[in-house]
Amino acid sequence: MPAAAKHREHLIQAAAKLFRQRGYAATGLNDILRESGAPKGSLYHYFPGGKEELGEAAVRWAGEQGRKTLAQIAEATPDTCALLRAYAERLAGWMAASDFRDGCPIATTMLETVPASSAVTAAGRAVFGEWCAVLAAALQRDGLDGEGARRLAQAVIASLEGALLLARVAGNKTPIAETAEEMMALIRLRTGGH
Repeated sequence: MPAAAKHREHLIQAAAKLFRQRGYAATGLNDILRESGAPKGSLYHYFPGGKEELGEAAVRWAGEQGRKTLAQIAEATPDTCALLRAYAERLAGWMAASDFRDGCPIATTMLETVPASSAVTAAGRAVFGEWCAVLAAALQRDGLDGEGARRLAQAVIASLEGALLLARVAGNKTPIAETAEEMMALIRLRTGGH
C-alpha cells in the first residue's frame, strides 16, 4: 500500500478506536492525528469535510470489520445459535482485552451524531443493516421466513449493542454471555429448536 493511502487508513482506524473509547464529541482531530501518526496535511487531503467526513469513514470501516467477522463465523458454524455463541465470545474477549474501555464504535458514534449528521446517520444505517442481513441469512438457513428473520436479526443486534454497554458499565463479560443465552433461547423457540 502506498504511503499516502496508508495515512488514510491509519486516520480511519485511529478515529474508529478513539470514537469507540472516548466518544465522537470528546475526540478532536489533533487526537486522531496523534494516534494515527499521519501528517496533518493528509487529514484534510483525504477528508476535506473534516471530522464529520472522517467519522462517516470510521463508521463504515468499523462496520465492515464487524460484518466480516459475523460472515466468517456464519460460514464456520452450523446454525444461528452457534454463530451467536461464537460472536458473543469474540465480543466478550475484545471487551475484556480493552479492560472494558472499548464499546461498539458504531453505537458510540451514532448516539452523539444522529440525526444531526446525515452522512454519519446514513453510514450507521447501512452498517446496522449489513449486520442484520448476515444474521437474517443465518436465520433463514435455520428455517425462518424473510420478514421473521429480519425482525429477529434486528432484535439480536439491538440486544448485543445493549449488552456491550452493560458489560462496559459492569466491567465484566457477564451481560454479553447472558444476553447471548437469552437470544439463543428465543432463536430456538422461533426456529423450532435449531
